[in-house]
Amino acid sequence: MEKFIIDGRYGKLLAANGIKPQMVLTKANLPLDTFAHESLKLSEEQYFSMISAIDEITDDPLLPTRLVATDNIETFSPAIFAAYCSKDGFHFLQRLAHYKKLIGPVTYKITEDQDAVTITLSMINSGNPLPPFFVKGEFAFMVQLLSKATNHNIRPTKITTIFTEHDRAIQDYFGLSFIPKAYNRISFSKTDLQIPFTSENTSLLDYLEPELKKRLADLDVDDSYSKRVRNTLVELLPRGEFTIEDVASSLGISKRTLQRKLKEETTNFQQQLNATREMLAKNYLLNTSMTTDEIAFLLAYQETNSFLRAFNVWTGMSVQQYRQSHK
Repeated sequence: MEKFIIDGRYGKLLAANGIKPQMVLTKANLPLDTFAHESLKLSEEQYFSMISAIDEITDDPLLPTRLVATDNIETFSPAIFAAYCSKDGFHFLQRLAHYKKLIGPVTYKITEDQDAVTITLSMINSGNPLPPFFVKGEFAFMVQLLSKATNHNIRPTKITTIFTEHDRAIQDYFGLSFIPKAYNRISFSKTDLQIPFTSENTSLLDYLEPELKKRLADLDVDDSYSKRVRNTLVELLPRGEFTIEDVASSLGISKRTLQRKLKEETTNFQQQLNATREMLAKNYLLNTSMTTDEIAFLLAYQETNSFLRAFNVWTGMSVQQYRQSHK
């Protein structure tokens, strides 16, 4: 998956908790109008850059818990809301795990024993460790919604993290000390997870789930590295970034790994760059009145003549001939 959808209200949520959204975006090297969009589409790298920027700016150890305690946090995503409409905590966590990759670069792996259900967090694409700020926020998110949906004070039975947590405030929030281990896990009592949700709504689930399943299916149709490269280039080219190093960095992998993945798909980076430029050029020519200079700039060509020569190679026509033939 290339992009993860974040609700555009996140900027207001930060501001309400004393964090200046523009400061976060500047520190994370994200466009300053990012929070102006109703839905934010961020790559894994951008997503965690934003999280790290928030962590660096705040001196409030409880900020991860305050962000998820906002009113109507369950409405920030159809996937979250669908989980919130479940019959109980166990089904809530199952739905959240199933749809999680629609809304964030992390997976939930659920395991059970006789008395507890455990959720293990891990990244989707890279093997990097999850930021502590993010982990605490995810755990608080589960606790918050489980408590809200049941009208009970639900607390975990065990938390293990790859980092050492010394702050008493955050441990008091969860009601236990974090145990340093080689993984990020949170466990809940099966008894607590069997408490019926007051938010159960089967009618809404019948409405939401077909669309969510379709979105998941769309992700699986073509999860090739070729497609991921093309989608990333669509975002990077207007910013003048078009090298394999730029794309690899955006995908959170090394240049050599990207080269190997593309080779396995019997293609290479230059072919994907050319295909993306050709697709965008045709779209600009047919659907806008932009000049060739403007199109060349958006495709990250240093000279317009280079774009014109490339377009002729792709289509066997000049830009003017192509526009005329498609009128």
